[in-house]
Formats: sequence, structure tokens, C-alpha cells
Amino acid sequence: MLFGCVEVIPMPGSLHVQPTMTPSSEILFGRLTSGARIRHLQAYVSVAELGSVKRAADAIGLSQPAVTSLIADLEQLLECVLFQRHARGMWMTGIAKELLPFVRRALASLERGTEFVAFRHVSANSVVRIGAIHGAICGLLVRALPPFARARPEVMIEVQEANVPRIASLLLKQEIDMMLCREPAVEPEGWGFSELMPDRLVVVAGPQHPLVEKRSLGFADLFDETWLLLHPATHARRMFDQLMEHHGLSPKYRKLDAMSTPLVLAQLQSEPLLVLAPYSVFRQLIELGQLSQLDVIDIPPFKPLGVLSPSDAEMSEAALDLKEFLYRYVNQHP
Repeated sequence: MLFGCVEVIPMPGSLHVQPTMTPSSEILFGRLTSGARIRHLQAYVSVAELGSVKRAADAIGLSQPAVTSLIADLEQLLECVLFQRHARGMWMTGIAKELLPFVRRALASLERGTEFVAFRHVSANSVVRIGAIHGAICGLLVRALPPFARARPEVMIEVQEANVPRIASLLLKQEIDMMLCREPAVEPEGWGFSELMPDRLVVVAGPQHPLVEKRSLGFADLFDETWLLLHPATHARRMFDQLMEHHGLSPKYRKLDAMSTPLVLAQLQSEPLLVLAPYSVFRQLIELGQLSQLDVIDIPPFKPLGVLSPSDAEMSEAALDLKEFLYRYVNQHP
């Protein structure tokens, strides 16, 4: 049969799907859910990664004819050619290259799910899923989780970092037991927010920055500096924009759209740059002397970190124990 301009010869025993001219995503998804198995996806990923039916068959424990048949099935279900067959192996088509990361993520999610189930078989309800913004991870969890793990080694902690836009998604899909974040504008139904620890905005630079030794700086004194900017959706970035607008300043900034902590650390240590960020984000690096906090006197107050969670009665025993532990920890280690 012909798919576009490429002839695909059905393999013996393969599925036969009558092609449509322009199949919709709903049709293709329906075919996969009814006609495909996990083995189809494994075969596809293995051939894509190894470039050979023989090597793929050895890797997943199937015969070469079985892998060939699985690839043919998948091509017919999707109405596209995934591989060009050559004497030296199998070459991915353009559509196969674009599809590959989606299938990899699906298989990885299934693998994580089986790990979760295996753990639950031996650990009952001792799994706690935490969503946390970057400041909560760097400013609290890196300090609090090690002693909690020593006290409760049977509890498995799963932490998912969440920026502001992703918080709603995690809550909607019920993928977490609690969220460590700043107070949301609207609390989800059945969930409540309570403050956990204070936070503040700070101007951070590398230890060699010439302004580190200056005292009682005003924000307007930083007009000529070059800044690294946080993501526009963060509270800190909105505060930065408001401060600049209030002082009538148009900042110079480094065009860098990858605000991971190691990358920011490298930038600040190698160049005379500044960043306005929550103290929680860079607390450890400041305490270790890898970064320095400038003495800026007119930075407005900032929202504290807190816990967004269901009522205590709706939480598992392990999740409630962790929540109470975090409150005790911040009281003892502010």
C-alpha cells in the first residue's frame, strides 16, 4: 500500500489498517490504544537508538522477525514510515525523529510507575509526593530532608520542582500530596495555605563584585549594573520590574534564558553581574561564600514560603508527619 509517496509492504502477521487521507490525532490515538502494545513502543525506541533490527532484538529479548513485525504494525497504525531500511541498518525518517522523545517519555513514565508500585508493595502508605518551587527546595528541603530521612528511613520522598505555571497542573492532576510555594491568589478547593518560613528579596553577586564592600546602597545606585533576570512568571521578577519602573530605570541585562542555579552561579562568579532573587534560592551559596549579598536598603518585603495542602484529615500519615516535621525544623533552624 502507498503512504504519501513511499511504498510500505505489509509484513506477515502485521496489523492491517485502512489508511485515511488525513487521519486526526484522535483517530491515531484510538488506534494506538486499541492496537498497540508496550512492545511496539520498545521495539521502535530500540531500533531508533541502535539503528539495527538485530541489535534491537537482542536488547529487548525478541527475535528479528518479531521486531520487524512490531515496527510494521506501528507504521500501519500511524500511517507513516518510521524507518528507511538500508544494508547498513535502519535510518529514522523525519517524523520518527520528532516522535522519539514523546515515546521515550511515555516509557520512562511507565518505568517510574512500576518503581512506585514495587515500593508501595513493601512500604504501604509511606510515599510522600512533594511539589516545590525552587526557593523551597534550595532554602528548606536541602536542609530538612536529610534529618527527616534519618528519622523516617521507611518513607519514600518524591520531589517535583514546579515553577508558578506548573503548580496548577500538579494540583489539578492530583500528582502531589503537598506543595511548598508562596501563597496563591486562589486556593484550590479543599486545599489550604499556611505560612512556613519568612523569605526576602536580595541582590546577589559574585564575591569579587566591586559593590560587595559598599554599604547602604539604594536600588537607584545599581542603575549602571548588568542584571541576570529570572523567569517572567516568578514573583521575584515581577518585583524587579516594579522596582525598575518605580525608579524610572531601564536595566541592562544579560540575555540568558536558562536560570538554573549552577548556571547562574557560574555567570555571577565569572562576570560583574547582579541578580534580584529570593534569599531562599541562594541561601546555601551565600552561606558557603560562593556568592555575596549586597547591602541594598530599599528592597520591599517579599512573600513567605508556605505549605499548600489538603486538610490534615485528608493527608496520609507519612505526608502529615513530613508536614509537621517541616514546621518543627524551621522553628529550630530558621
